[in-house]
Amino acid sequence: MVRHRWALWLGIVTLSALLLGAVAFVWQQKIDVPERQAKAVLSQRHEKAPHREAAQMAATHFDERLDRPIETLAGKSFKEILKNDKFIGSALIIKQGKIIFNGGVGYADAASKRVNGPTTLFQIGSIQKAVTAVAVMQLAEEGKLHLDDPVGKYLSGIKTGDQVTLRMMIDMRSGFALKKYQPYVMDDAGIIRWAISNITYLPQRNYAYQAVNYLLLAGVVEKVTGRSYEQQVRSTIIDRLGLKHTGFLPKMLTDANRSLTYTGPVTNPYQTSIGEPKLWYNRELGTGNMYTTVADLYRLLRGIDDGKVLQLSALRALRNRDDGVYTAGIYNHADFYSTNGTVAGQMASTAISHDGKDAVILLSNYNSHALNLHNEAVRLFQMLRQKG
Repeated sequence: MVRHRWALWLGIVTLSALLLGAVAFVWQQKIDVPERQAKAVLSQRHEKAPHREAAQMAATHFDERLDRPIETLAGKSFKEILKNDKFIGSALIIKQGKIIFNGGVGYADAASKRVNGPTTLFQIGSIQKAVTAVAVMQLAEEGKLHLDDPVGKYLSGIKTGDQVTLRMMIDMRSGFALKKYQPYVMDDAGIIRWAISNITYLPQRNYAYQAVNYLLLAGVVEKVTGRSYEQQVRSTIIDRLGLKHTGFLPKMLTDANRSLTYTGPVTNPYQTSIGEPKLWYNRELGTGNMYTTVADLYRLLRGIDDGKVLQLSALRALRNRDDGVYTAGIYNHADFYSTNGTVAGQMASTAISHDGKDAVILLSNYNSHALNLHNEAVRLFQMLRQKG
């Protein structure tokens, strides 16, 4: 009897020990699993952190190199092409995310023998229209206007203002044209009033490149924001992208890095230096009174493309064509886009892949009429992509 009780007692003790062991094991698992998971997450974070830091360092390094002279072996061949084509100015050429050429050809100031280079300032002419289009789209994104709004909602005195939309003006399909150039210097409000009173109205609203569309869009920006066009663009685009070498005339004209404009035969390209009366840039409100460097122009266009000043969905809605036809200040193609501008004898052209890894930026201070700079930029871009 005693033996049976002892066996029973031993069994109970053994079973209790097993149960306690099981409970302890389960409890330890509850503690260990979150710890292991936390350690795994921390490990992943530590593994990713160096990659993020490396990417940030690479981006910073690339951005710094945009302002420095660079000429690789591949870049040298492109420089020779530019020289043979009688190009004078600065060029930035990027292939597969690497700068292969960043420098100049010829003089920014022939009298002092100051050469063109990465920090030389040039006017960008009509490339500014891409900036104006973005400024309008920013306001649309904020719900302050709609691209389908008639322009007459914001600017009075336009005969067809209730029929022509902001979208039509962005696409150069408004039927608007100017009868004549603005005759004297005015403030922004005067420029806009003068343009409205001197518009001719074409019955067909097919594509027709007319700068007055973007002058009036600048007026819409001023009307909606209550600020000058320059103030709005500077605060929402230039400053946001950290562009240190970009601005509006006349500031460039007194900068030590400015390029002087020349014209003459290719045998004597510096024959004549072209001055710029105030009227020339005053009448280019919203359409062609900005200046920059090759580096800042790349930063500007890439900043727009990367969604730094406009959501990508809004940018796609703005640039709603991919057939090479002009819209929103650019010529958009399936795998790249180009821009072009000419003002006061200076020329600017770009061709950039949509991911920004391949790019040709050309800014020129020589008005020879012998070189179509837009065609040159696109041709060099195509060569860039064909070469291994």
